[in-house]
Amino acid sequence: MSDLEILKKEAFKLAKQPLETHKTHYFEYDGIYIAPTSNTKQMMKLYKDCKKVLTVGSTGAIGYETLLNGATEVDLFDINNLQRLYFMYQKTAITILKYEEFIKHFTLTNQTFPLYKSMTKNLLSNELFDKLYPYLDKEVKEVFGALYDFYYSQDLILSALFRFEHTLATDYLKRTISYYNKEQYYQLQKILREEKAKITYQPCSLIDVPKIFQEKYDLIALDNILQYYETIPELNTISKINMFIKEQLANVLNENGLIQVMYGFEVETDALKEVLNFRSRKTDSQDNLEELLKKFILKNYMNKSVCAGLIKDETLYSYTIIEGVEEEHGQISDNVVLTYQKK
Repeated sequence: MSDLEILKKEAFKLAKQPLETHKTHYFEYDGIYIAPTSNTKQMMKLYKDCKKVLTVGSTGAIGYETLLNGATEVDLFDINNLQRLYFMYQKTAITILKYEEFIKHFTLTNQTFPLYKSMTKNLLSNELFDKLYPYLDKEVKEVFGALYDFYYSQDLILSALFRFEHTLATDYLKRTISYYNKEQYYQLQKILREEKAKITYQPCSLIDVPKIFQEKYDLIALDNILQYYETIPELNTISKINMFIKEQLANVLNENGLIQVMYGFEVETDALKEVLNFRSRKTDSQDNLEELLKKFILKNYMNKSVCAGLIKDETLYSYTIIEGVEEEHGQISDNVVLTYQKK
C-alpha cells in the first residue's frame, strides 16, 4: 500500500469514530488541531531576533509567528502526518483567501461545549474545499478530497479526525495569534505569496529531531509538547528531559542559540510560582470548594512539573510569565514560557 493510500485509510478510520476529547497520546496518524492552543503571539515576542527556526509543526502558527517577526528559514516537525496535510491546506487558504473568508471558514463566532452542528456551518466547509481545490498539493487533494466527497464538513468536524477540546472563538484567536488579525494576516499572506522565506514540514517525533535535522538553528521551539512527557518513554522523567535538552537537542543550536522548552498553562505556571515562593494571584472566587480543589490539583502536580523541575538549573534555564489563554471569573490567567540557552 502506498503512503498516500495509508493516509487515506487512516483519515477515514478517524472520520468514522466519534469526537474524542482530552487525549494525551499522539500518534503518526491522529486527530488534527484546527488552531493553536497557546498564546503564540506573546510567547514568540521573546524570540524576535531568531532568523533560522526549528519548531513543532501543528497548524504552523509558531512558524508563521516567527516569519512575521523576521525569520527567514523555518523548519517544522510533527509526529502526526495528518496534521501535516492540514498545515498544507491552511497554508494554501492563507495564500489565496481574503481575510474575511479566512475568518469565516477557520474560526467560530460562538463556541460552546459540547459543540453542535449548527455552530459549524462554515467551519472548514465543503464550499471552502471546492474553492481551494485547484491550488492544493496532490496529497491534500487526494486525502481531503476523498473525505469531502464522502462526508459533509459538519460530520467531519464532530469526528475523531479533529481535536475540539480547545476554543476556536474568533476574538480569542485574535488575542493569542497574530495572523488572525487583519493587518498581520495580509503581512503573512505577502510573505507566503512572494516566497520571501523558506518553510518546510517534516513528519518526525520530538525524540528523533536531533537525528533528522542536521543544520544549526537560532531557535528550537517546542510549544507545549513536553506537557505530555510522561507518555514518551525516552523523556518520561524530568531528568531525562534535562539530559535530552543539554546533550542532544542543544547540538542542533548555533552558539548562544535558544530552545523554547516548555509552554506552561495555568497549573504549570502555578507550580513554578509555588517553587519560587511567589504570592498566589488573587481571584474573585468565593467558592471555597473550588479553591480547595485547585490546591489539591496543584499539590498532586508539583512533582511532575517540567518548569518547576528544570528551573533549579538557573544557569541554563530561565522563565517568563506571560498573559495566559485561560480565563476564569473574568480574569485572564498567567502562563509561563521556559527557555534554555546554549552556553
